[in-house]
Amino acid sequence: MQIAKQQNLNLFSITEKVIDGLPIGVLSDGTPYASIRGLAKLCGVDHAVIVRLIKNWDEEQLKPRGQKILELLRAQNYFNKNLYINASNGHRDFLAIPDAVCMALLEYYAIDADLPNKEIARTNYRILAISSFKIYVYTKCNYDPNRKVDGSWQAFHERLLLNDNIPINYFSIFKELSTVIVNMIRGGCKIDDTTVPDISVGQIWARYWTQNKFDEKYGARCKFPHVYPDTFRQSSGGEYEAWIYPADALGVFRKWLYEVYLMDKFPKYLNTKVTSGAIIAPDANKLLDVLQKPALTTSDISK
Repeated sequence: MQIAKQQNLNLFSITEKVIDGLPIGVLSDGTPYASIRGLAKLCGVDHAVIVRLIKNWDEEQLKPRGQKILELLRAQNYFNKNLYINASNGHRDFLAIPDAVCMALLEYYAIDADLPNKEIARTNYRILAISSFKIYVYTKCNYDPNRKVDGSWQAFHERLLLNDNIPINYFSIFKELSTVIVNMIRGGCKIDDTTVPDISVGQIWARYWTQNKFDEKYGARCKFPHVYPDTFRQSSGGEYEAWIYPADALGVFRKWLYEVYLMDKFPKYLNTKVTSGAIIAPDANKLLDVLQKPALTTSDISK
């Protein structure tokens, strides 16, 4: 029987800015992007119009509007099946609209679309046609395309790709910590073979699991191969085995991660990284502020 695999995000926003109300950024592979709402604002249309277009692209490209946009995409040397990239910004997953798609749609709404008021799209198209969307985003986000991707991003990305095959009915500590690790990198913490937070979390969670006899409640955990990149010293030991846990316990883990680990254990872990020089104390404090977010209450939802 073939084991179902999780489909995971491999690209992350390494820098993101909001310029004049327009969320833009750069993905970990160097692709400049805008959000759906940002692109809609550029084009002077409601964001629902862009949502329908990109999510129903298989059908839309067969219509007159879609055929024209398809021509513009090809002129931008864009031949991907989708008009978006699945990505994460450390807090949530989102759809990133790459620069080529942004320019093709902006050109369509500035020149070809039958809209009563094209001035917004026309103005933005003139601005970006001169400097190019890519250069505009790079400049606004202070991103140097000639600079190598930060080693921490590279190390995390490599590890993520090497361990992207967890069975869908289980979860792994490393993959569940993706948001924490992304925020650590953004907070200035160097991630390498000396900073592996999932080991700390995994050891404490394993004890908590055993003490509470969760095998009896949620099903047995099991060992699954975990591989380190060649740049990690741990890779010399070959393939490791790490615990993975039944998906039914995922909610319990996330609650424990917030209430126990991030609130009590993580500050102590960060303190060791401050001592080792992996992160400076002010950045560590900022990181704690980001990760120790208040829980959502029933009254918050009803507002």
